[in-house]
Amino acid sequence: MAGAVPPLSVLLVRHAQTTANAGEVTDNHADIRLTALGEQQARDVALAIGQSPPDLIVVSPFRRTLDTAVPLIQAHPTVAVETWPIEEFSYLAPARADRTSPAERKPMVAEYWDRADPLYVDGKGAESFAHFIERLRRFHRRLWQHSGRVVVFGHGQFLRGFVLGLHEGFSDSREAMLRFRQAETTVPVRNGEIIAVALPSPGELIHGGGSDGR
Repeated sequence: MAGAVPPLSVLLVRHAQTTANAGEVTDNHADIRLTALGEQQARDVALAIGQSPPDLIVVSPFRRTLDTAVPLIQAHPTVAVETWPIEEFSYLAPARADRTSPAERKPMVAEYWDRADPLYVDGKGAESFAHFIERLRRFHRRLWQHSGRVVVFGHGQFLRGFVLGLHEGFSDSREAMLRFRQAETTVPVRNGEIIAVALPSPGELIHGGGSDGR
């Protein structure tokens, strides 16, 4: 029927600006707070999504996604809110990255991506690229367990990886790792950006390759 609501409609929202995004030194990457600009961006997101309540609001375990979702949650207090394991791709070990600024982390970031090893784990609390891709796959499958309008508050690298995976397949090969790095650095998801995605079903999705056969 023309004009019918699709069975699954998904909006991906990157969290609003945080103190880390503003270049400040941060501690505990899971508990980074929004700036004053970020709080305004969160209110703008709620306005942009509109007065029609979603069927589900999804946030990551990291504080900044919930803080960004608060204005939408307050506007629609009866809507279910669920926390899913869609936290940011944390490829640097917290023991090295905590209490540093983005500028101080720059050499560590360059070292990781120059290595370009999908199976490499930087240390305790870090994850490999292959594990990150598996989380993207699980997120895609879990979305398809729902219907209606779902609003997901996530993170820049996670959302860019998800959108890229929908187009190219969720591959954890070295080549896919390098393509992901190029995409997320040349076309980063902006703070407070809203992306509407059309999801192929898991059965229709292109299947990516493995980890370089290793």
